[in-house]
Amino acid sequence: MIGYKIWAIVCLIIYFSVLLALSLRKPKKDKESEEDFFLAGRSFSHWALSITFVASWFGGSSAVVSIDQAFEQGISAWWIIGSPSVLAAIVLVLFAKLIRNVGSISQRHIMEKRYGKTAGVLVSVIVIWYMITFAASQTVSLGKFFSSMFGTTYFTAILIGIVIVAIYSSIGGFRAVVITDNIQFYSFVLGLIILMVVAVSHADGFSNIFAIKDMPGRENHLDFFANFKTNFFYMLSFGLAWIISADAWQRLAATKNAKEAKMMPLGGLFIFIPLYIFVAIIGVAAGVIYTEMPKEGIVAALTLDFLGPVLGMVVFLGIASAILSTMSSAVNSGALYVSDFYLSYINSNAREKDIKKIGAIATVSISIVAMIIALRIPDTLWVLWLSSDILAVGVLVPLLGCFLWRRATSTGAVSAITIGSAFVLYNFMIDLGVKLPYFWPIGTNRILIGMMISLGVFIIVSLLTKQEYENADEFLKAAHGGEVEEIETELNKPINEASV
Repeated sequence: MIGYKIWAIVCLIIYFSVLLALSLRKPKKDKESEEDFFLAGRSFSHWALSITFVASWFGGSSAVVSIDQAFEQGISAWWIIGSPSVLAAIVLVLFAKLIRNVGSISQRHIMEKRYGKTAGVLVSVIVIWYMITFAASQTVSLGKFFSSMFGTTYFTAILIGIVIVAIYSSIGGFRAVVITDNIQFYSFVLGLIILMVVAVSHADGFSNIFAIKDMPGRENHLDFFANFKTNFFYMLSFGLAWIISADAWQRLAATKNAKEAKMMPLGGLFIFIPLYIFVAIIGVAAGVIYTEMPKEGIVAALTLDFLGPVLGMVVFLGIASAILSTMSSAVNSGALYVSDFYLSYINSNAREKDIKKIGAIATVSISIVAMIIALRIPDTLWVLWLSSDILAVGVLVPLLGCFLWRRATSTGAVSAITIGSAFVLYNFMIDLGVKLPYFWPIGTNRILIGMMISLGVFIIVSLLTKQEYENADEFLKAAHGGEVEEIETELNKPINEASV
């Protein structure tokens, strides 16, 4: 254990130094626009963005959770994280051109163009809330993984990860996130392959793995639809939220054109599928090796029990960098919304250095709040589900309604966001331990209640209020390819000029 701890510390220092160096690289421009900082000047190929898209969703946290769940329930664990990723990627392929054609830097801009300022403000607050909670889910995984590898307390492990993410995310913006995401992705895949080979080897091959159904307590491990009722609500919650995840839409907005925007989630889809196959194999194979869940989790247990320092550190860096990658994506997207909120509603004449300062402060603040949530609720899957509930119930209906329903009104959108979010916030307080009365299920199936409430309010209020066809038609015209040049010209201005 001492040998692993020393190697892990040395590798983490080297890794952090490389990230810091990459984050300090600046684009060769006299002035950096809002698009440069938050969309990397739309300079990356769709493949680079596909990889960072995958990294922002399927990080080390998803791998660790999925492997542990595959150990507990077998291949049916695919429905928890795998199916939502595939579902969301397919839907984003269908909406990619519309999202990119609107040309907006964030979902706040989209909602404001379609429904007005109030809707934009509410969405900004909700997305920031979502990104903080999503970052917290990654923080929980990081804390457990680091504490196992370093032999430290959960708090110390979280603190190490938060410091790393806060520093390089606040310095380099989205450009640093994309570059490091790509580096981290390849190290993650390498670590995952090593882990799979080791797990299969120590399970004595695939024939032994396929015989796991004959082991006591593992009769359903090869049943793809086992535990489907429970897993369905995870799929629904994660899938609906990830369809409108701000970090995914940020990557769509960062593509060079509408054609590349469609290729971005499509490329991600082809990457997701083999990754989940690797994860399922590792988890099921571990079910042959261990009779009960190791205290440190399957990934850390396989690394410490069967890998020497060299291969062990490859796996450690792969998983750790993937968790850090997903955390940084969430923190960067949350900071984007804070900076955008400040520029739009507090100080429209802010200078470039002021925006960067706000972005850096937001990055650090989001990291700290995520850390507090992770300490309060140390359950990765549950916190991940909480974050998805926030977005799916609070924003999904009116945001997709922008593109799908011409009769939708600003009052209907604001009402749906307000009431849906109030329902989520009420449940969130209950989850944090506040003693509040309730008469509905508090488990994962409450998302259906929230979605029905949001959809019902959106439709009824929109039908009862005055139609807004002129504004709707203008928005839909832009979404289908009109007036894009004007939007992108505005985004390409330097921050201190675009804000005037």
